[in-house]
This record gives sequence, structure tokens and C-alpha cells, in this order.
Amino acid sequence: MKTLKITLVCALLALTSLNSAADEGIKAILPDATILYSVKDTYQLYLDIYHPAPGSLTRIDGIQKPTILFMFGGGFMSGTRDETYYTHWFKDLTEQGYSVVSIDYRLGLRNMKNPGLNKAFISGLLNSIDIAVEDLFCATLWLKENGHKYGIDAYNMVICGSSAGAISVMQAEWELCNRSGKSSILPEDFDYKGVASFSGAIFSTVGRLEYKREPCPTLMLHGTADKIVPYGQIALFNLRFMGSDVISRTFRKNGYSYRIFRYQGNSHEVAGSMPKNVPMLTSFIEENVMTNTRVISDSRLTDPRIPVKNWGKGNYKKLYK
Repeated sequence: MKTLKITLVCALLALTSLNSAADEGIKAILPDATILYSVKDTYQLYLDIYHPAPGSLTRIDGIQKPTILFMFGGGFMSGTRDETYYTHWFKDLTEQGYSVVSIDYRLGLRNMKNPGLNKAFISGLLNSIDIAVEDLFCATLWLKENGHKYGIDAYNMVICGSSAGAISVMQAEWELCNRSGKSSILPEDFDYKGVASFSGAIFSTVGRLEYKREPCPTLMLHGTADKIVPYGQIALFNLRFMGSDVISRTFRKNGYSYRIFRYQGNSHEVAGSMPKNVPMLTSFIEENVMTNTRVISDSRLTDPRIPVKNWGKGNYKKLYK
């Protein structure tokens, strides 16, 4: 119980956004289009579209590269779709021929202050994940119906997230494969082309992790010492918060297509490692996703380019040096 309390408190309070990376010296790019895709509660939800850079390679052997749909981090309390830190990374991706869509979603814990471990606390976390997933599905539906106007094919998208965003994309694919109620706004045969998670997890209220249909190819990157979004698992009866280690075991057992990179000794800073991991992401997309090659990779590594245990210390700028 003590472990559950500590980890859930961390998950709610310490999943901070990457505002420190908005410092001077990091160049951003502007979106090619900004669109209001939904209005829910008091939220106006926008998405930004970034097109591939002129002259970049948008196809490989005649196959169109998928759009990367991104969800930001911030503990369901803070964060924005267009933080400078992210747009620098978007620029890297567009220069490699990828379209990027970065979306708003409702921040369910935005007004929660000093939560304790109680029914409201757990309910708030579950609700935050639920509405983030709902908004992702809503943005997906908008792109399905309108994306062709902007060169976006909703049936050719990889969903990607950092921290809270990574939880949301992993949760969304799990719910889509199990046809939860909120996924019913999408066609029954719909699925994403891939999922990429930078320090993500799945929150289950029904016990262990199971998929009724095979999930799409999935990339997971996670620090083995992460106590914010658990690398392993915390469980209390049927409540289970399952990180990349547990999820990958399920994938391995069932022969699903996945790659996992386990950063030895790293904590939650892996959630912000996207700029240094562009090759890992694009390799996954170009092999597992675009050619549907069932490359299964389970790697343990250390990377001195990623500052260790400096989450929240303003060191994300170092990732660009």
C-alpha cells in the first residue's frame, strides 16, 4: 500500500511538462495549419498540422510515410501542444519527410491541488486518462473526415506521446483493441498504424493486461528507474498501473510486433528523449509499420546523451547539443 501511495502521488504530481525547454537558443517551427477540432466542457481543442519539409523524402519504395500524431506530457495538469521543445523535434521529423499533427486534450487534473490518496484522487486520475483518450479518438475522427484537405490519411497514422501523452496513446490502443465504449466513435475495423510511447503505461480497472485483437506495432522507451510513470507495475486488487516492462511481457507472450528500449538507471527523463531518439522512432516506423515486418527487439542500453535523473532541472536543452 505504501508503494502504491508513493507511486500514484508521483504519477499525479511529478509528471511535469517540459516548459524549461522553451528557453532561448532552441529554434521552433510554425504549423502549416491550426484547426479547432472540438469544443468540450470549457475547452476549445485545437490541432496543429506540420507538413513535410520541401524536398524531403515522403515515400520509401512507393509507400507513403505515415503521419505522426503527437500528445504532449504534463501529468494531465499542464503542457501545450506547441511548446518550443516539441516543435524543434517536429522540425526534425518534417525534414525526414513526415507530417506531424500535435493535438490539445483536456487536462483532467488541471485544477486539482495537493491531492491525497483517496477515492477522489484515484477517480481524478482515471477520469483524466479517459477524457484524454476520448479527445484523441475525437481528433482521429476529425482527421478521418477532414484530413484529406490537408494531405493527412487517418488510416495511415502513428500515435506518439510523452509521459501523460504516452499513457494516453498506450491506453487508447488497448481500448481500441478491446472496443471500449469510447472507441465506438471510430469504425469497428479502424486501427492506428503504430504506437510510440516515451515513458508510457496502461491503467486497468479490470486486472491483468489482455487484448481481444492484436495491437498495432508498438515502440516503447522507458527508464528502468522511473518511479513517476512506473516501468514495472503497481497493483491493488483489480487496479493495475502497468508500465513498459509489463506491457512488453504481454507482447512477447503473444508474439505481437514491438520494440522496447530499456534505459538502464534512467528515470523519467526518457519521456523527454525524443530529439535523441529520432533514429529509433523512424527505424521502427519504416520497418515495423510501413513494411509490416515483424521486427521484435528488446534492448537494454545506457545513453550518456540523456541526462540521468535530472527531471525538472531544466536540462532538456542538453538534448539539443
